[in-house]
Order: sequence, then structure tokens, then C-alpha cells
Amino acid sequence: MTVSKTQSAGIRRQQRANRRKQAQTRSLILVIGGILILATVIIFLTRQPADATAGLYPPRIGQPMPDLALNDLSGKLVRLSDFTGQPVLINAWATWCPPCRAEMPLLNEYYLQHKADGFVILAVNAGETQPQVSQFISQTGFSFPVLLDADSAALSRLGVFSFPTSILVGRDGTVKKIHVGLITPETIQTEIAPLLELD
Repeated sequence: MTVSKTQSAGIRRQQRANRRKQAQTRSLILVIGGILILATVIIFLTRQPADATAGLYPPRIGQPMPDLALNDLSGKLVRLSDFTGQPVLINAWATWCPPCRAEMPLLNEYYLQHKADGFVILAVNAGETQPQVSQFISQTGFSFPVLLDADSAALSRLGVFSFPTSILVGRDGTVKKIHVGLITPETIQTEIAPLLELD
């Protein structure tokens, strides 16, 4: 079977077109692969460390508090050990929890009054997204540090399943009180205020 010059030219054109299409496909695959790799790197850099909850366990009064480590609303990793020598109230909360919302103005007021004394509140949100929590904090104007426990894994490892729950850590790093439920002015005076006097 013979092939005419016209047919031969057509075949060559088709082969060139096929090669161009293959090259475009390879380029597209490389671009998509690059995007996926970049996305993976970004997720890796912004997520909690893989071992963020590995060292956590239910706290016991009089024992050292495990070093909680979670990201804040801006994505910065915050550790309890960043506040060594300061009294810290770890407050587990959620926007859908009425008692949590009810106690927050009191906690924020007390935090502002005693921040200069070294008093710290780490408000650990349970199971909600960064946009949800950021919107709530923006609307309410609370100024204490807020940490995100998006899958509630850290709080679960700490044995926290009721909200609000507050864990009071003294200047020496040991657990002084575990308070389940609403914090009231009386709770502030009897359970939190004494922490500020610890050496």
C-alpha cells in the first residue's frame, strides 16, 4: 500500500499535533502536581504539630500540668510553658455553650484587671473552626488569648468533656483547681484570686 505525499504530510501533522497535546498534558500534570505539593506544605506548616496532644493526660490537683500546645487565632503555636511563672486559667469553651458565653465577660474583665500581675487566660475553643471563633471574638471584643482545638483532641486527652471547664495552674506549674461549670464572681474570689498570691 502506497502513501501519497499529501497523506504523508497529513500523518506528520497529526503526529506533531499528538506530540504537542502530550507535551501540554505533561505540563498540566506538572502544574497540578506542583499545586498539590505546595498545598501540602502549607497545610503541614500551619497545622498543629503531629505530637501536639501526645504528652497530654488528665490533670490532677497538686501535680504538674501537662504542656498544652495549640494554635491561636492567627495560627501561632502557643504553649502553656510560654507562661512559666505565671498563674494561668485554662478555660475550655464553645460558642454554642450558654454558660461559656455567660462567664466570658466576667473572665475578660478580671483578665484585664490582673494582666499586669501576670495573670493569663488561655481560652481553648472546643471543636469549632477558626472563622467561627474569630467572628465571635471580634463581635464580643474579648481580649484574652484564644486557642483552637478544632477536633477537640487536646481537650479529650485532658479529660475535658463538659463545658465550660476551667483548669487553674499556679505560678509553680502545678494544677491548683479543676472547676467544671460556670465561673461566678464568688468563684473568682475563692479559686482564682488566691493564685495571684502564689510565689
